[in-house]
Amino acid sequence: AAASSAKAHRVALLFHASKSYDREVIAGIGSYVNQTRVAWDLFLEEDFRFRLDGIEDWAGDGLIADFDDPQVCQALSAMQLPIVAVGGSYADDSRYPGNVSYVATDNQRLVELAFEHLVESGLSRFACYSLPESPLNRWAQERERAFERLTLGFDLPAVVHRGLATSAPTWNSAAHQLMDWLRALPKPIGIIAVTDARARQVLQACIMAGLAVPEEVAIVGIDNDTLGQQLTRIP
Repeated sequence: AAASSAKAHRVALLFHASKSYDREVIAGIGSYVNQTRVAWDLFLEEDFRFRLDGIEDWAGDGLIADFDDPQVCQALSAMQLPIVAVGGSYADDSRYPGNVSYVATDNQRLVELAFEHLVESGLSRFACYSLPESPLNRWAQERERAFERLTLGFDLPAVVHRGLATSAPTWNSAAHQLMDWLRALPKPIGIIAVTDARARQVLQACIMAGLAVPEEVAIVGIDNDTLGQQLTRIP
């Protein structure tokens, strides 16, 4: 008798595909499906965004979701389906959502690796370029705190600058504020940016302010955002 075909499990992917991190997760899921030949019927919005309206009526077998977004946590909290949550790590374990399997990016280790690279480059002054505090940026605040713990361990000042949220109306003000901050920093200095997008802003501000990279300002970003890397003439 012919072997019966495996049941195709319907799995919804709830990710912000505009984020390089989320795109990497989606690509990893795709790689798993292709390499193991699991019978998954993946649901992903055609425009690579996700909409929570009606998600409670999802008639599938499970979900994999970006839990860095508090609205996602809230929308899925009452669902009885298996859920795998993906998001940033927390130093305080009580901040993890309950009743779901959680895959965490290790924010402490990310910042440690960036810090170690700058130390190995011979630098002894460090700063962190972060993001304005927001429920959507909890991972950024975790990276700030990781930076503060590291500098405290080296008996160094924890210099953190959050800057402005970027938009078309605020872009000019944000750039000038960033240049003023960079000019005031002691040199040479190593800067850890909480994302590659923020690292690119530092690079552009250094160019505009006439600061040499990496001789005066060395920069490490986080995300491996290959698109953002192509938008500045400094690699």
